[in-house]
Amino acid sequence: MAKPSFSLSGLAPRTLFLLALAGSALLLMAWYFGRYQTRVQEIALLESELETTRLTADRYRAAQRALPELRETVARLRVERDQFLRALPPTAQFGTVLDEVRRNVLAAGAELSTFTVQSGPGEGLPGGVRPIGLNLGVQGQYAEVFRALRSLETMNRFTTVGGVGLQMPGATSFNPPLEGTLNLTVYTYDPSAAAATGTGAAEAPEAPATPAEAPAQGGAQ
Repeated sequence: MAKPSFSLSGLAPRTLFLLALAGSALLLMAWYFGRYQTRVQEIALLESELETTRLTADRYRAAQRALPELRETVARLRVERDQFLRALPPTAQFGTVLDEVRRNVLAAGAELSTFTVQSGPGEGLPGGVRPIGLNLGVQGQYAEVFRALRSLETMNRFTTVGGVGLQMPGATSFNPPLEGTLNLTVYTYDPSAAAATGTGAAEAPEAPATPAEAPAQGGAQ
């Protein structure tokens, strides 16, 4: 018995057209999703990378144009840093600072009763710069204590006032004597510490006159 055979020639023209149209649609979809869509994504990715590269190149060119000005700024800051370090009192001669503090308090009419010295941390400061805390006990009337405070604030040193406390032992008059506590921070310069870090000034600060001997911990003056 002969097997039946399938032939496209026996199909109606409309059926052949629909089959051809369906095959073409399948081929078109396969090309679109398999080739065209992939290429579109690759092109979009390349365009994004190109835009990023252009932005990076623009930043580099802008940085290159600003480089001479930046070098001038760095050089100026180095000069200012060296001037700042030279203006600080040397740590080894801190007695001159204490003597100046005592003279300023006495010139204001007040009395320096006690003082204590405490070395503080130097984070965030140039190499060799050491902050030293001073806690002063000052006695006098209000105007005298106020003048002493103003004198310490305007010392020819890099000094900051961190706290002020006033007490009145007893009201014996309309202008009673006061007892004040002044917390100061004096910044000094240690050339040996700066040399160890390699960030000090080009030259060591000029040494002031030989100071009078002063104890490290304060007492009655």
